[in-house]
Amino acid sequence: MVLLRGASGTMKSSLAYYILYENALHGAPGLYVTVEQPAGNLLDHVASLGLKPTAVSEALPVLDVSRGREHLESSASRLANLSEGRVDSSSVALRILKDKITDLQRPSGFRLLVIDSWDALGLILDFSGDRAQTFSFFDWLRDLQITSLLISEEPAADSNLSNLDEEFLADGIIHLRNVPISETSFQRRIQCLKMRGVNQNTDFRTLLFENGRFEVARAIG
Repeated sequence: MVLLRGASGTMKSSLAYYILYENALHGAPGLYVTVEQPAGNLLDHVASLGLKPTAVSEALPVLDVSRGREHLESSASRLANLSEGRVDSSSVALRILKDKITDLQRPSGFRLLVIDSWDALGLILDFSGDRAQTFSFFDWLRDLQITSLLISEEPAADSNLSNLDEEFLADGIIHLRNVPISETSFQRRIQCLKMRGVNQNTDFRTLLFENGRFEVARAIG
């Protein structure tokens, strides 16, 4: 379970989709769950980068929660009301989402999962400040025996510890940043800050995207 973290404009979604895309091309199916932007917008964007999402549409489906977000929330609220207060709507919404992901895993056997984004999902499921819920969800992801990438905005420097629970619980953290290299130029950088069980290099590397491919190079300057 890996957090892919960065500020706006660091190509978090593009990199996450690219990872699943390349794996799908080589026979490893995946599932991309988009919570914020419609699937059509995501696919149009990656196509503009030179990728061919139609070539992997069966091996890499996109679960669009953004369009059904209101339906998910209203269904969860309705079922919670029927329970007469025994369960809350966020717990019901979480169960609906888990069931949908599990239903999609059975036929495809996907091995990689992206949730875009963790921040938006946390709002729907009301994870704010509830470490037990976050732990339970991460534990469920691990039980799927897949590699999960959770896209997340870089937290503010003054964030309290309750907003950083996912960093403590995640198996890995990858940071993306835009670093100024002159008064007018910026360079994208990538850092593997944490990877449980691996003696990884934590240096920042340059993240390049050219001709439809991401590449990582040693950072200079």
